[in-house]
Amino acid sequence: MEMVGELWGSMAITGKTVVLILIALSIYSYVVMANRIVVLRTDGQLSAEFSEQVSGAGDPGQILSAARTANEAGQNSLAAIVEAGLTDFQSLQADGQPEAVVVEGVDETVSRQLDVAVIDLRARLSGMATISGVAPFLGLFGTVTGLISAFRGIADTGSGGLATVSGGISEALVTTVIGLFVAIPALWAYNFFMNKIDVMAVELDNSATRIVSRTVRKALRASAA
Repeated sequence: MEMVGELWGSMAITGKTVVLILIALSIYSYVVMANRIVVLRTDGQLSAEFSEQVSGAGDPGQILSAARTANEAGQNSLAAIVEAGLTDFQSLQADGQPEAVVVEGVDETVSRQLDVAVIDLRARLSGMATISGVAPFLGLFGTVTGLISAFRGIADTGSGGLATVSGGISEALVTTVIGLFVAIPALWAYNFFMNKIDVMAVELDNSATRIVSRTVRKALRASAA
């Protein structure tokens, strides 16, 4: 702790400002990581439970009611997609639209709602991507200001002793290291979450299409009989 205090005391105001900004970005990055872990895990579990719940159901009204109940219980991407698709199906069927129009309209609704679900799952990840790109440059900025401070000390004293340049050099090294420590976890987490969400999007698309298409086909056959 004494060494940290000495390093902090030897840094110029620009270096301290860079360090404080990097610390704030790091805190925000870890908050986003924790939030996305909870959201993705919860959404995945609730979506899986909803899929099992309606796997044996065939009535659109029953499945729609289950989807609305699941949405009210918490964030459930699969339930939201199914609810949007079946709501649109009931609306188109009530309007007396032809079967082809009904099927096409439901497919478009499911696709749009899937896009909305993916956007919700990716919330705040763009900020993490920005942090992973900006943090190294902030560290580099601190490096430059530290070197400037070191050369200014040499110019003021007319000598290049260790005591003269140590403050500026330490500032340059500290800001560089902190910038990397902020950027590397943020970049890793961003790539991890994006890959996880891509996998979830495929699973949501397959599950929603299976549930909605099966229900709509059965309902259309029943109404045509």
